[in-house]
Amino acid sequence: MSSTRRTRGLLASSSAVAAVLLSTLAVAAPPASANVIGFGGPVGVPQTVTVSNTSPNLVGQSTCTVVPTINGVAQLPATGALINGTLTFPWTPQVVGAATFSLADCSTTSNIPAASITQIGTTTTISTPNTSAVGQAIQINVVVQSTSPSAYQPTGQVVVRNANGAVLQTMGLTRGPGTGQSFAYFRWTPTQAGTFFFQATYNGDGNATTSVSPQDTIIVTPSGNTISLTAPAVMTQGVPVTLVATVAPAGVQGSVGFTVNGSPISASIPIVRGVATFLWTPNVVGQVTLGASYTTNQGGSGSTTDRVTIVAGPVARDVISLVQPGVGLWGPNATFQLGNGTTFTFTATTLSGSGVTLSDTGACNTNGLTLTIDTGSGQCNLVASSPGGNGYAPVQQGYTVSMVPGQQTAVLAAPNSGRFSVGRTVRLQNPAQGSTNAGQNIRWRITQGSNRCRLAYPSSGAVNVRLQRAGKCTVVATANAVPNAWNQFRLQRTYTAR
Repeated sequence: MSSTRRTRGLLASSSAVAAVLLSTLAVAAPPASANVIGFGGPVGVPQTVTVSNTSPNLVGQSTCTVVPTINGVAQLPATGALINGTLTFPWTPQVVGAATFSLADCSTTSNIPAASITQIGTTTTISTPNTSAVGQAIQINVVVQSTSPSAYQPTGQVVVRNANGAVLQTMGLTRGPGTGQSFAYFRWTPTQAGTFFFQATYNGDGNATTSVSPQDTIIVTPSGNTISLTAPAVMTQGVPVTLVATVAPAGVQGSVGFTVNGSPISASIPIVRGVATFLWTPNVVGQVTLGASYTTNQGGSGSTTDRVTIVAGPVARDVISLVQPGVGLWGPNATFQLGNGTTFTFTATTLSGSGVTLSDTGACNTNGLTLTIDTGSGQCNLVASSPGGNGYAPVQQGYTVSMVPGQQTAVLAAPNSGRFSVGRTVRLQNPAQGSTNAGQNIRWRITQGSNRCRLAYPSSGAVNVRLQRAGKCTVVATANAVPNAWNQFRLQRTYTAR
């Protein structure tokens, strides 16, 4: 063999050995080390991940592609800057789970140690209009917001309940235009006036936690306003009318002011059980705008107006119906006789619907609708007054009361007439008794059967009658009259002894 062939063979043999050696070195090359900094946390929160001690394949390489994997499922690749063996890249996790990264073209394949991606917290809010009218549909909105700075938009369902916990609506969420936000809404129509409460519960999903909203309220009134004004549509100049402002809810504390054409006509009137009233006498003719506005002790407010017409012309006088129980109607300008010490309470009505007040002069006293006749003689002048309103003018009606002697009364122990056994002692008067309501002493006597019964006066001060023989015994109690004040008192009982 020539030397030339041997030389070629040695070169070929040397090349093969080198190739095997390079191949062996490539297989045996150690993987690059990868230490992670700033990794893990809630879903949707942007992160900056830093990997140190990364060995680049190519000289001068400045970027690397990173493949995130969560629970074994590849996510969207990320690209970061490689500077001096340190790789930094932004990443936002989208689902919960264990996450790893593979460095695809920066170094020999190396996995960054796994980290946990956790659920993001949420906040749920529900919003309704402040007020609504009965029968008017309104929109109730629910928003579920992931905790900032997460951009995750929650999915799943929200449940809306009333104040009693009853479910009103279950709705699926729609991803909203806001960052990390989803929403749902439904239409609700109130069927009656009142204050209604709503609360929303988000049930959560695999990536977001549950949350419950604060309660929101809506006040439903016939007009849809928190204050309403009640007044006659047509009024008469010079005739008082009662203006009524009703504020919702009824428990609100504050005051109401009334206006005409924007000018005040009342002071601040306290709200009592949701209502404030004001008696107003129109002093102009034509159309005017009545107004009512309120302010609460907590700083809330509201107002309303009502257009009414005020007319001139003759005004019908109010009419008072004053009724004495058990007797009947008292006609105005008439005279009535009542005994001394008489006390009773009238019932009173008016055509206007206004209340009646009583005043007096002379020998009587009034308290509200209660009349009391003094003891003695004389005359009482009584006046009933109505302020009118609702188209009726004020009126006063007079009555004259002549005092007559009153009927004396007394509380006594004597039982009603009846039958008793022979020898029975019947109590006629207890020790503490013995005078009438006019202060007159009571005397007892037997008017029939004095041979069959007799009166007894024990030392206790009582008065008894003893039925000694069979037959009837009649006893009579009397007290002297008081001239010009009280009639004589007389009480009779008949007891039959058998």
